Amino acid sequence: MSSSSPFKLTTDEEVTLRRVAFGQSEVRALRREDLVRLRGLRLIEDAKDGPRLTADGRLHFETLGRPSLLGTDRRHDAMMAEFTRRTPKRSG
Repeated sequence: MSSSSPFKLTTDEEVTLRRVAFGQSEVRALRREDLVRLRGLRLIEDAKDGPRLTADGRLHFETLGRPSLLGTDRRHDAMMAEFTRRTPKRSG
């Protein structure tokens, strides 16, 4: 597989690929149709403990954009700090 792969994953398929890469979800919690397509593209394979990335799957995973919630997003941090500052504290 080259860096300019001939296929494009849907957003849902990217999420499933990430979950497989991080081992975050049990197979029953993953979208079956995504698993079928990712297997067909040879990005994942079945293993004893569930699906895992193939070498091509690892390469493709490394090209995916990093979701903002996984990285450091200063705008998000600033927004949350402002929200916390403006939220009135409740007295118990």
